[in-house]
Amino acid sequence: MKSSTPKSNVQGEGDYASAKKFNEQSRAFAESGKVDQAARDAAPRNAQEENAMRQAEAEGRAHAKGGVNAGQDDKDSPGRPKPDKRAPGKHPQGRTPEPKKLPGR
Repeated sequence: MKSSTPKSNVQGEGDYASAKKFNEQSRAFAESGKVDQAARDAAPRNAQEENAMRQAEAEGRAHAKGGVNAGQDDKDSPGRPKPDKRAPGKHPQGRTPEPKKLPGR
């Protein structure tokens, strides 16, 4: 049975119309000449605010994929461990295990 609603343009976490609108607005802002003023307005006003911004950024990076040192080649960095590079189906001790036989098959 067919659905009575038209086919949605939603792709993952967004849709084509929203992406197009975002891109147009971003381009218009970049071309407006207001970027430098917005950057100055967003800058910290004192040392305490600058410290708070740095701490917030560090906390955000700690929650990001790869941890605080994401993008750096640091073997001691937190984050998801990299898997061992082994050929699929190879046993760690070099022997090939026999497949288990399931009853009734």
